[in-house]
Amino acid sequence: MFAYALLICLPMLAFGQDFLANQEFNRFDVDGDGNIEPREVQQYFRRFDTNGDNQISRQEYRQEVDTHHLNNPETHRALLRLFDEVDYNNDGFLDQSDFNKLFTNADANQNDLVNHNELVTYFHQLTGGPVIG
Repeated sequence: MFAYALLICLPMLAFGQDFLANQEFNRFDVDGDGNIEPREVQQYFRRFDTNGDNQISRQEYRQEVDTHHLNNPETHRALLRLFDEVDYNNDGFLDQSDFNKLFTNADANQNDLVNHNELVTYFHQLTGGPVIG
């Protein structure tokens, strides 16, 4: 019975992570051109910087995630995990150096643009979801 339930739930979890990754791509792609540019990464995270100091504390980030995703525990956990993974220097803040590294790491073909597949694949690597492609 457990194995049967697991077989049913795993695809739903993967779908949930895929949906979240697609949703986050659309939020990053501010101009809607199908690619993410470095400035769009900054724009994406700017909504989390509530005190305007050009860095996002874990508290600021968590407040935004709690506001929009507290009723969806899987999404909530994935987005909090994203903060920890993107805080590359482990200082408890996301800043320009973290954004630059996020963009560079996601840009698999190194063309200074991050397309949908690149972001979804990297998002899943960071949050523990399925890797696509």
